[in-house]
Amino acid sequence: LIRTDEGKEQIKQRITKFVQGEKPLITGKNRVHFISAQAVLDAIIQGSNNVYLDDFKYFVSSIEKFLRFERGELKFKQLNLTLNKLNKNCDNALKQAQNTVEGKINISEANKLEIIEKIGEISGRNIKIYNLAKTLKQEVYQKAIEYRKKWQEELHSRISIKSKSWNSKHSHIWSQKQLVQDYTNQFIRELSLEIEQWGSTVLEDIVLQNYIQFLDANIKHQLDAIQADFKNLDIQVHSNSSSQMQLSIDSINDDFMGFVGIGGGIGIGGALAAGLLVFTGFGFIAVIAASVTAMIASSFGLGVLDMDGLHDQIKKKIIEEGLKKFDNSIEKMDEKINEIVNQVFENRFESFHKVMAQAISLYENLLEQQERASQETSKERESEKEWILQKRQELERIQQDMKSMI
Repeated sequence: LIRTDEGKEQIKQRITKFVQGEKPLITGKNRVHFISAQAVLDAIIQGSNNVYLDDFKYFVSSIEKFLRFERGELKFKQLNLTLNKLNKNCDNALKQAQNTVEGKINISEANKLEIIEKIGEISGRNIKIYNLAKTLKQEVYQKAIEYRKKWQEELHSRISIKSKSWNSKHSHIWSQKQLVQDYTNQFIRELSLEIEQWGSTVLEDIVLQNYIQFLDANIKHQLDAIQADFKNLDIQVHSNSSSQMQLSIDSINDDFMGFVGIGGGIGIGGALAAGLLVFTGFGFIAVIAASVTAMIASSFGLGVLDMDGLHDQIKKKIIEEGLKKFDNSIEKMDEKINEIVNQVFENRFESFHKVMAQAISLYENLLEQQERASQETSKERESEKEWILQKRQELERIQQDMKSMI
C-alpha cells in the first residue's frame, strides 16, 4: 500500500533497525523480506512479471523451507535454552540445600538480622521503581500529547500533498460511488500510514526512548545493588544465592530488549494505527459520499466540467470530511497513546517485580533451610542428603540427554 520510493525506504530502514539492530532479533542471511502486496496483486492481475512478484515468490519459498526444515529445530533450540536455565537454577538451589544440610552454610544471628533487613530493602526498592515508573509514564503521556497536537496541525497539509498521487479508474459521472470509495480508501491508507509513522518515529524513538532508558538505568542500579548484597552474603555464609539471582537478572535483560511484544509484535506505530482504523466503517464513507455527491452536483450546476479540476475538488472534500471526523474523534487517539505508554512502563515494572519476588524468595529459602537443618536429627539429615543427591543426579541425566539430542 506504500507507493512512493521514499515511503518504502523508510519502512525498510525502520524494520531493519528493529530486527537487526544492536540486539538483533533475527540473524543470518535472507531472513528479512520486503514485499508489496499491492504491486504483487497488480502483476498477477496483469499477467506480467516484476521485481515485486519475484520477491514474493522467493518469500513464499523461504516460508515453505522454514516450515519444512527449520521450524522444529528452532523451537527445539529455544526449548533447550529454557530448560538449560531451569536445570541450572534447580541445581544451584539443590546444591545450596545440600551445603546447608552438610553444615557448610552457617548463618549467624547477625546474618539472620541482616537478611531480614535486606528483605525490607528489596520491598523498598520495589516501591521506588513502581513510583518512578508511574511518574515517568505520566510525563511521557503529557509530552506525547504535545507532539501529537503539533503533528495534527500539519496533517492536512501533508495528506493534501500526497493526494496528488491518488488515482482511480472510475468516472465521476458513471461510477461516482466507486470513485468516492477509491479516494476514501486512499485517504484512509494515508492517514493510517501517517499515524503509524508518528507512532514509530516520534512516540517511540523520541518520546518513549529517553524515558525508558532512564527507567532501565534505575532498574539496573537497583539490581546491581541487590546482586552485590547476595555476593557479600555468599562470602560470609558460603551460599550460592548470587548465582541463582544472576539467572533472574539475565531473564529481565531479555524482557528489556526494545519494545518487543507491544501490539502483538507489530510495534508501537503499528499498534497505534491498528487501534485507530475506525474510519473504514460504512457510516464514514456514507457521510463523505453524501458531501461529495452534493459538491459534484453543485459543480455541474456551475458548469465546472474540467475532469482534473473536479477530481481535485473531490479529493479535497474527502480530506476535509475525513480529517473533520478524525479531529472530532481525537480523544480515541489520545486514549490509545495512553494505553500504549501504560503497557510499556507496566511491562518494565512487572519484569522487575518478578525479580524482586525471586530475590526475597532466595533470602527466605536460605533462612528456612538453616532453621530446618538446625532442628533435624542426624538420621533425617542423612535422608535429606540422599534425596538431594538423587535429584541432582536426575538433573544431570536430563542435561546429558538433552545434549545428546542436539
